Amino acid sequence: MKKLSIRPVLTATAAACLLPAVAVAQTTLQSPPGGMLGESAAQPAGQSAATPMTTDMTVPMTVPMSPAQAMSQPYSPVSSNADQREGFHFRGMAGVERDSNVLRTATGQISDTITGLGLGLRYQKRISQQQIVVDAEVDRYHYDKISAGFTAFNYSAAWNFKLGERIDGIASADRRQFRDVTSNGVANGINRRTERNELFEGGYKLGAGWRVLAGLQHQASRSTDPTAWDANLSETSGRVGTSYEFASGSTLALRYRHGNGDYSNSPIITGFNDDEIEGTMHWVVSPKTTVDARLAHLRRDHDGANAGAFNFSGLTGSAGINWAITGKTSLAAGYTRDLASYVFGTGGHLESDRWYIGPTWRATELITVNLRYEHENRKFVNITGSGDVGRRDKFDVANLGVDWAIRRTINLGAQYRYEKRSSSLPAFNYRANVIGLTARLTI
Repeated sequence: MKKLSIRPVLTATAAACLLPAVAVAQTTLQSPPGGMLGESAAQPAGQSAATPMTTDMTVPMTVPMSPAQAMSQPYSPVSSNADQREGFHFRGMAGVERDSNVLRTATGQISDTITGLGLGLRYQKRISQQQIVVDAEVDRYHYDKISAGFTAFNYSAAWNFKLGERIDGIASADRRQFRDVTSNGVANGINRRTERNELFEGGYKLGAGWRVLAGLQHQASRSTDPTAWDANLSETSGRVGTSYEFASGSTLALRYRHGNGDYSNSPIITGFNDDEIEGTMHWVVSPKTTVDARLAHLRRDHDGANAGAFNFSGLTGSAGINWAITGKTSLAAGYTRDLASYVFGTGGHLESDRWYIGPTWRATELITVNLRYEHENRKFVNITGSGDVGRRDKFDVANLGVDWAIRRTINLGAQYRYEKRSSSLPAFNYRANVIGLTARLTI
């Protein structure tokens, strides 16, 4: 994921609208999501990836966030919690950001102004026991000083199905394009990342809260940077498991997953196999508090000559809490641990530990204030044959956003974002300040 970036201008729109709901996201970089019963591959920003799906699609869809996305664009423009009305609904967005270090470099910083325009469409409909949600958005970004304008297309769709009283599940698809501020930020310009997830998973109720699960999933990532650390991964997995749902709505699940994938631009290795065992929990502590947790052991074995140096295994997981403290204040906080491939050089892998905290204050009926702080430690483990030997990066990202709902259909937002990377290789250090203003119309 060697990609430099800033966060696009419409991220400010999403931040203003969605930051209040941001929660823990399962982020194992190249393994498909674990999570609870029927977990979807289509997640709006702000929803825990460990939250169980139900046949009630007012419960938002879920998808894993990679560490790159979590830092770069944690507030997806599609499938937001902002509008759960049935039928067709259109939206339009416009915004501007001022970025003090648009290329995320240690020296020779360029300050630039980014403008953005976006159009979106959401359709939601319940038909008997079935629920369909489709949300798509096209955004265009323009940079004033550098030649880096681009168009991003994001979508999130799901069919939440139920057959009789015993069979239910979900079929979903999700595509996200975003800028990655965790990249190297030296000479590659503005690079973009696209992540896709498709999932079909069903459950059969055995009675007394027990259910057996089975599903198939495909996950892929692509980067405009040819030296992306994960080498443009594509993986198809099957998973089986069981879950138990308590009368309170709390859920426990255990799954086994086996996946087979490949890298499209690795100079040494091509394919790999994943084996993962995971346990997940969604705990309804009270009507105001929920806790989501995931603990898994992932093993990745690579194909080809000398591929063993790239193999890795270990624990991954996440834990997060959403707490509605009062009628006007809430708090989301969490921690995630990830493992990821590193395919340039002659061996090694990546490990990351990330935590965040995000309080929200509804100052008035129309004005909401959001604060989020996020910190990540990224380690380059057992790296050989590369300049990244022994490298460690620390990321700090802070967001302050204000959202003003001046009308039922019109929202104005303002945001300040601070980013900092401290690397054991000083050439990769950077600081950036971003100020953004946005307007959003929904009809």
